[in-house]
Amino acid sequence: MLLIGIGLDLVEIPQFRALYALDDIVVLGRVFSPFELGEAANSTSQIDRLAGRFAAKEAVLKVLGGLQQGTAMTEIEIRASAGQPTIHLSGQAALRAKEMQIKSWLLSITHTQNAAAAVVIASG
Repeated sequence: MLLIGIGLDLVEIPQFRALYALDDIVVLGRVFSPFELGEAANSTSQIDRLAGRFAAKEAVLKVLGGLQQGTAMTEIEIRASAGQPTIHLSGQAALRAKEMQIKSWLLSITHTQNAAAAVVIASG
């Protein structure tokens, strides 16, 4: 296993809550996939879950070298239906990962009352 990159991000939940209102589906839809929004809707702590997903997306972007032209945040999808969060890429994000020869991702997300953090490790 070849280490290709590590990304880390921290999101302050009160600021995230102020930026992303749960009833603004247009804004949320620019950042989160329908699957991610559906998973969050089934949670008792929607904002915390979405803040963690946002931190994970930002951590992935740090590995990929930032948000490239033509890449949408929804191309980085964080799923956790089986408990362990996983990263699913599509579109330009998937092409960039392929260019970088990333074959697997490890992801950990954690929350406190005021913050959500995520770390990703990309390997080839």
